[in-house]
Amino acid sequence: MDSIIVGTAGHVDHGKTMLIKALTGKDTDRLREEKERGISIDLGFAPFTLPSGRLAGIVDVPGHERFIHNMLAGIGGIDVVILVVDASEGVMPQTREHLEIMQLLEINKGIVVITKIDLVEEEWLELVEEEIKEEFKGTFLEEALIHRVSVVDGTGIEELKDLLDKISLDVPSKDQEAPLRIPVDRIFSVSGFGTIITGTLLSGTVAIGETVQILPSRLEARIRQIQLFGETTEKAVAGHRVALNMAGIEKDLIERGDVVVRPGFFKDTTLIDARLNLLPEIKNSLVNMAPVHLYLGAKRLVAKILLLEKDELLPGESTLVQCRLDRAVVAHSGDRFIIRSYSPMTTIGGGVVLDGHPAKHKRFKEDVIKRLKVLEEGDPVELILQKLAEKKFASVNELRLTTKLPEDILNNEVDKLIEAGRIVPLSNAVLNSATMEEWKDFIIKSLQDHYRKNNLSTGLSKAQLKNHLSTELNQKDYDSFLGLLQDMKLIEIKGETISFYGHEAKPSPKEEDILQKIEELHLTNKFSPPVRKEITDILKTTSPTTDNLISYLLEKGILVKISEDFFLHRESFNECVKILREYLDKNGEITVSEFRTLLGTSRKYALPLLESFDQRKLIRRVEDKRVPWRIKETGEL
Repeated sequence: MDSIIVGTAGHVDHGKTMLIKALTGKDTDRLREEKERGISIDLGFAPFTLPSGRLAGIVDVPGHERFIHNMLAGIGGIDVVILVVDASEGVMPQTREHLEIMQLLEINKGIVVITKIDLVEEEWLELVEEEIKEEFKGTFLEEALIHRVSVVDGTGIEELKDLLDKISLDVPSKDQEAPLRIPVDRIFSVSGFGTIITGTLLSGTVAIGETVQILPSRLEARIRQIQLFGETTEKAVAGHRVALNMAGIEKDLIERGDVVVRPGFFKDTTLIDARLNLLPEIKNSLVNMAPVHLYLGAKRLVAKILLLEKDELLPGESTLVQCRLDRAVVAHSGDRFIIRSYSPMTTIGGGVVLDGHPAKHKRFKEDVIKRLKVLEEGDPVELILQKLAEKKFASVNELRLTTKLPEDILNNEVDKLIEAGRIVPLSNAVLNSATMEEWKDFIIKSLQDHYRKNNLSTGLSKAQLKNHLSTELNQKDYDSFLGLLQDMKLIEIKGETISFYGHEAKPSPKEEDILQKIEELHLTNKFSPPVRKEITDILKTTSPTTDNLISYLLEKGILVKISEDFFLHRESFNECVKILREYLDKNGEITVSEFRTLLGTSRKYALPLLESFDQRKLIRRVEDKRVPWRIKETGEL
């Protein structure tokens, strides 16, 4: 369902709310204080249908300077703005500030609406129009239509709907394929339903029954119900104005500015790298680490601005900065934000996020500035390589999200980089060639270090090495990476073990002699063999030597591990299983004491043996006895 979001802007008491009521039939002032004072204090919302049948949602924002923070919470996700000017007052201070904010947010479609035309003469209206044209020169509204209305007699209302309908045709579609993101601008609860949030769906889709995450709290909730423009629906897509009924989360745990996302894609941050612009008409410059109020999405924060290129930022100038935030926020490259002076609070500038997850920077670092300019300029190849340098590896979908490149361009550039050997394809992801070399060197060094200490070992476990490379690497991509090393004849993969290509453990004559003695000790003392330390003492070896030799016998399958220090010879293990199976066939159950007597051993050996059989699911424990489980099916090695 196609829809657009329309936002109002303008000075207090210029008729924004009454205009919306005339367009939609709904009063967006819902607070008692708003009705008593006759001014909007918080955000208001109303849906209506355009003449073409396309749906529109209107966001009504407060015009009073004291409530500018509420205005900023609602203006970010709009497609078209109606800038309202009272015919009797003309352009006023908040008209100008709202226009500056929209300029900084790069909202580029709008209509100027002159309200209350029934209160003035035609000559006065012409003067107001001239003032508007003069004041709006050089802005996105310089060539905008100026439309006259009166909510008293309905003049111009239907024509305004037609104009909005026409403008809506030029509004580009939002990205429905990107991960879900909804900045929360209202939270409330309804008896019998629970917590409800509202917001504009910036990207992705959401459906009933889905589990979503709320950032930065990282709490999860299930979508119980979705309302789109006041009607219940099964699904909503990017560009829609939605109300979500959330199951499993309390209202008090969510606040304005939180973001509803699909788990696993977005992360919160307290650092933002950005391009910052100061308005030319402000009085003071911005010094390094100056505190400001920062508005991003529906979130209001305090930030300290680290100037990366300058000692101070003069009015009308632009520079690269790092914003250090007092609280976590969800930021994505391309997001626009506003800053206001700390005290007194006035709008002084705004900017665009270049990196929503940067490292902490120092000032005047050439590599940092160069990297940010690459992100800003958007060279496809450099953007891809930059993101892979930051994250080591990423899926093509993740690259599309972080680089904002169109899918066809991204796929083409990725193919070229693979062909040139600058990035390496895995199963579901790609990594840059530097990371490939880094990971390859790590695997080789890890095996070298391992064999130096354990010369008789087959190799290292796959799982152990994976955790050292990256905990975020999925198994398919890890196996794909190992496959590349195996194709290069650097390693061999045998089951869950990684070894050097062609590696075979070959004991020395002296080691062969000790290995035979260890095997004899276990064959002679069938069910009561010496434990690890006792072997060391009997054979007068060192602990590392004993460990190395036992590991070899375990890998060869000659010994079977019962516990960390207790092993059986494979023949003894199979005999033990056979004895236990025959006993259970006859008696149906066995105690530790009975098992000890059956084997002619002590509790020291009998108990860990039974526990090992429990773990292998040959038997299971019922109170103080063991009964058969899978011992009849299997058990011998």
